[in-house]
Amino acid sequence: MSVSSTITALKGAKWYLVFAVFLAFNIYMFRDEIAKFLDLSTEEVFKGDIAPIINQNIFIDKLLRNIMHQSGADRAYIFRFHNGQNYFDGTHKIRMSCDFEVVGKGIEPQAARLIDLPTSLFSWFIKESMEYRMFYLDIDSISDMTTKIALEEQGIRSIAVAPYFNEQGNLVALIGVDWVGRPANRDTILKNQGLEDSEWNSGHQKEIFINACQNIGNALNYSF
Repeated sequence: MSVSSTITALKGAKWYLVFAVFLAFNIYMFRDEIAKFLDLSTEEVFKGDIAPIINQNIFIDKLLRNIMHQSGADRAYIFRFHNGQNYFDGTHKIRMSCDFEVVGKGIEPQAARLIDLPTSLFSWFIKESMEYRMFYLDIDSISDMTTKIALEEQGIRSIAVAPYFNEQGNLVALIGVDWVGRPANRDTILKNQGLEDSEWNSGHQKEIFINACQNIGNALNYSF
């Protein structure tokens, strides 16, 4: 079909059909570039001149999906602070929102419900995270009822959250993963990380998770 005949055929089409054709054409034309991007590792993204052309949100989404997969979890997310400053200082005026979130297949997103939360209501959760203790295989063992009820309402059974501090030592983000409707499963984690059962070490797994969260936090501050 020639270009002129294509234009004639589209004259009577609705705008969204025209847009769909335009989008499909561009995806086809840039299919190789798209494929290359999806295959990039974290290290490759930070090399050379490619970093400035990658949208930060897409990159962070990729990192969150990676940590979700490595953890065998159902949801991964980032909470950040606001209302006058972008870090948590313990004052009641500070609020937090879920600014980034990815979910597995069939899992309901929660970010839209986790906006502008008063940090004063979740002081236990924040403190537990800041001290690297927010690692619970079973949320029934959580002592703080506000945190426990909030997690139950989201269907969470297991949770892991790590803090991210900026160069000044201020808490600027909480990065976590949830297991929804089921507890974390060691076999799934081992499989996703390509490890044998004999290689399991819970302390090392916690270290891997914290380091991954640190990398995600660094990406938040990276100049794209």
